[in-house]
Amino acid sequence: MSSQESYALCALAQMGQLSVGELSRFLFETGLVAETDLKLPLTSLKEQGLVYQTVNLRGIVYEITDAGRTLVNGDATLARINVDVAAKSAEYKRVFEQEKDYIAQYTESSTGVVPVFLSIRDGSRIILKINIIVRDIDTAKKICSGWMGNSARAFDAVWQAIAGDAPDPGFWTSRPEEGKA
Repeated sequence: MSSQESYALCALAQMGQLSVGELSRFLFETGLVAETDLKLPLTSLKEQGLVYQTVNLRGIVYEITDAGRTLVNGDATLARINVDVAAKSAEYKRVFEQEKDYIAQYTESSTGVVPVFLSIRDGSRIILKINIIVRDIDTAKKICSGWMGNSARAFDAVWQAIAGDAPDPGFWTSRPEEGKA
């Protein structure tokens, strides 16, 4: 098993369901794995029956199988990796949980424009959805990385523009703090 596969498997054991982006972000930002494309390692883990793929509101996500969990707990090398991963997972569990209702994605296009898809969700219900077009990937990345921290301001601005002085519908039980992601 490759190093990338080992760390991805242990991350899924500790974190639960993760998208490819979340898994890559966790492994890279914690310094466990250099920035890399995890599609091949995840495909290999899936073919070995150690993870499975499903689709939910966040898109395609991966989750460890019982066989994968048994391997992580029974293999000495994976058990050591799992300890390292566990030490770094608590903060990211909190961050990913907080971010799950603030979806921000972009798609590269061959036409020279980049569509950006932003939404605020309350479980499966979409509260606000904004689709915009930008000219480059760097702008799309900047918008996506700031979406959670700025989504409450965006919602307020849109609500004010379309509803005027009507009271805010109060969808949120708690809003993200402005400027914090």
